[in-house]
Amino acid sequence: MHFKRVVFVFLFFSTALFACTKVDIQFGDQYLDNGYTQVIKVDSFAVDLSTVYVDSFVTSAKGVSMIGAYNDPVFGQITTKSYFEVIPPTYSDPYVADSFKAAIFDSIALVLKPDKSYIGDTTKPIQINVHQLSEPIVPYDNSLLILHNTRSFDVMLKPLGSKTVTVRPNANELITIRLDDNFGKDLLKKYQDPNDADVKNSDAFLQYLYGFRLSTTGASQLIFGCSDSVILRLYYKRQGLYALDRTVDLVLGNKTHQFNQVTVDRSATVLNNLAASKEINSTVTNNTAYTMYAAGAMAKIRFPTIRDVLKLPNYTKILKASLIVRPIRGTYGTGSYTLPPQLRLSTTTQLNQIGNDLTSINSEGSAELQTGDLTVDNLYGENTNYVYDLTQYIRAMLLDATVNANGLLLIPYSPIMETQFNRLVMGNRNNSEGKMELLIIYASVQ
Repeated sequence: MHFKRVVFVFLFFSTALFACTKVDIQFGDQYLDNGYTQVIKVDSFAVDLSTVYVDSFVTSAKGVSMIGAYNDPVFGQITTKSYFEVIPPTYSDPYVADSFKAAIFDSIALVLKPDKSYIGDTTKPIQINVHQLSEPIVPYDNSLLILHNTRSFDVMLKPLGSKTVTVRPNANELITIRLDDNFGKDLLKKYQDPNDADVKNSDAFLQYLYGFRLSTTGASQLIFGCSDSVILRLYYKRQGLYALDRTVDLVLGNKTHQFNQVTVDRSATVLNNLAASKEINSTVTNNTAYTMYAAGAMAKIRFPTIRDVLKLPNYTKILKASLIVRPIRGTYGTGSYTLPPQLRLSTTTQLNQIGNDLTSINSEGSAELQTGDLTVDNLYGENTNYVYDLTQYIRAMLLDATVNANGLLLIPYSPIMETQFNRLVMGNRNNSEGKMELLIIYASVQ
């Protein structure tokens, strides 16, 4: 037995030197009792990589209003518009009712609070337009109460207000857009009339004021996010011995009715046929695949030859399987090209629907979601990658050929995936600027 252990140690280090990579694996005595055991690493199994079209996705009740337009050279011209409702304070509030009795109108404005998320050039100004809706916000299915990025609602032709601003996402500065005075005066008159039914309750008010749409002009090169704490603020003066400045806030109504419309024009990009094709293999797009879910694209990964592991000489068992995803150098880290900080691997169907997320076993023995553990090499860019433990996943595929034959989707977590425009451009195994690899370490018994 002592002789067998000596031979095993010699073979272990010989294999590690041959692979040019140290293999740090522990395994039990079950291998030692069956002859001479080798630990072998291979990276020659094919990883099939493609870009999948995202037809539509839910954007309601995500807590973010996205406003602007941005032209990404890879993903296309992205335009976002935000829709929402506001509701008034209760009319029966003694302070409100008394305060309006002798009120003089001053102004009315929409107040926005940027949430620090953005894509584009924040040094250039952006014009924000506020339109009043001419029809109510109604989901297709009132039982589900969800709205997708493809929805839109009619607005009145003339904007209620517009303002050109320079957005400083990290400055915690509010954006105040003054609206048409006549609109504000009409609203004040309703509060001054105790018999006006429109301000008696929220349901009645929403029949009077359907809501708003926030948008920008086509010349914009910025999309930024605002929290869903948007406020319609009415400024007025209360008469008395002295004129006192007063305000009343109309706040966001049903949060399931706040949603973002997102449209993408890919006609001038490498993904111009994505909507028609539904899925494009990376071999057609210069050995490259793309993920920006909010812009309608996500990467899909398959392992078509993985069961060939069973044909390896003296194969016994998978010890470890790792997937390394490398962003293509030069596609991140500059300007707006920000990598998603976390990406999940989700199972999918033949229709590319999102399934269950892959997990791994942590040091405490419990399952936890995998996020890719992004490492960024700011110096050379060569070691920037996401790494996933596919050991259990690959083992399941070897036991049953039908396990997730449709592959895995590489996407951010919700709600970030629907409300932010971080991007990942990655290569297949033939792309030297960002090679994706499946590394397998297995035990072989002679």
